[in-house]
Amino acid sequence: MLDHTKTPVEDALDPVDLVFDTVGGELLERSPAIVREGGRLVSVAEQPPESPTTATIAAMYFVVEPNCEQLAELARLVDTGDLRPAIDSVFPLADARAAFERSMAAGKRGKVVLRVVDD
Repeated sequence: MLDHTKTPVEDALDPVDLVFDTVGGELLERSPAIVREGGRLVSVAEQPPESPTTATIAAMYFVVEPNCEQLAELARLVDTGDLRPAIDSVFPLADARAAFERSMAAGKRGKVVLRVVDD
């Protein structure tokens, strides 16, 4: 686990293929520095910064608007068993690289899930 308040992410990580930002602000401003050429920077918090670095990556802002009625209907469908996701495999967060490789593999049936918290 990386505490970005103590160690700058750009000093702690090798270049990555994807940064998915949910916070925005100063951390988002520094994120292009850790995305490798051809990678992606996606933010649901605010528009990613424009910089010389972002010319070599795909940077986008994805607007998410919660809808209470839709979420309640999804919860109802899950509760009744009418909505069951097809899960191919589950990986602990520490094995994110293996999970990504599985997600790209031929013959996968269903979603590849990253388990963030152990039960």
